[in-house]
Amino acid sequence: MLEQALMTTVPVLANVSLVALVTTAAVCDVRTRRVPNWLVGSGLIVALVVHWVVEGPAAGTWAWFLGMATGLALFIGLYLTRAMGAGDVKLMGAIGAFTGPVGAAHVALVGCLAGGLLALGMVLSDKESRKSLASFSALILSLPLGDRAAVAEDEGQRTGKPLKVPYAVAIAAGTLLVNWNLL
Repeated sequence: MLEQALMTTVPVLANVSLVALVTTAAVCDVRTRRVPNWLVGSGLIVALVVHWVVEGPAAGTWAWFLGMATGLALFIGLYLTRAMGAGDVKLMGAIGAFTGPVGAAHVALVGCLAGGLLALGMVLSDKESRKSLASFSALILSLPLGDRAAVAEDEGQRTGKPLKVPYAVAIAAGTLLVNWNLL
């Protein structure tokens, strides 16, 4: 009886922990543009304990490792090209540790879609970015006609800092959408 109660309680606690992990990461990323290592480390430990309880130490460690490695591998290229911060990559590794390799791939795909929408929203809400987008659009539309775009030289140049997308928000959205079977 105790074993049955434990086996139904552990997945619920794992889901609550995963939701808490991604929500906290998203809030931290919006506020500070960082995902704290202590948060990712805590998530990795909780995921390992969950796998040990559900699958046993040997199989649990292997499932945990494969999920974590998949999560890291999916986003490491974005980090290496400076398109994403290391905290976002580590967060995806922790999510993979909870969800396993297939779940990590699913979350990454949905998270990328959410990230694209988030980036588009940020560009459209920033005045300088809208000017750059309009200049780029005019240039692209003029190419088939052989004309040069009539854009002032400095109009396409940003004077401020580049927009940085708090990607943990997109990863959190992807995780929640997948976790709740919405996508």
